[in-house]
Amino acid sequence: MMMFSEFLSWIDPTATSEATTKETSGCPVGKARWGAGLLMGLLLSSSLQAAELTPSVLVPSQDTTPILTLQTSKRQEQLSLASIERLPLYDATLQHPEGPEGTYSGVRLIDLLSAYDMEEATRLRLTAVDNYSVFLDQKHLEEKDYLVVTRFDDAPVPRSQLGPLMLIVPADEQAVLDGKVPYDKWIWALTRINAS
Repeated sequence: MMMFSEFLSWIDPTATSEATTKETSGCPVGKARWGAGLLMGLLLSSSLQAAELTPSVLVPSQDTTPILTLQTSKRQEQLSLASIERLPLYDATLQHPEGPEGTYSGVRLIDLLSAYDMEEATRLRLTAVDNYSVFLDQKHLEEKDYLVVTRFDDAPVPRSQLGPLMLIVPADEQAVLDGKVPYDKWIWALTRINAS
């Protein structure tokens, strides 16, 4: 089997017109290289596609048990699954770097912040039940969508599986899995968001 680096060296973009007259398996070398390069480009582009957010058809929860605290300098609010899922729901089918592959559903973080007048915060601290924290600023929020996950494969995420909320970055899925981007903005068992 040809290694990727060997494959890339075989596809020589500086090939002269003389190379196109040589035959390999009945196919001119230049055309074979061009075709192989096109095929590799298609394979690479499809394997590097990020998970996308798509509108969900889930029915919002009716559970009013408080699960998330929103805190600003002026107020504190307790949110339930029902109050979170009243916002537009989205799905992202992906492989979590530390969890299962499947469909993660929830609300966009920016929508949640906007609904509670926190979208102008210069800094956010998202904290898990074990006090692990993730910090985000306006630049992070403008660069990509963050999904506050309320469900996995249509079912609420139980506390025993580090739910009921988590934060994921669907656009980073492939880069995280490939080790090119850290997943330090992904958080399990999200319980509090502080805005300053």
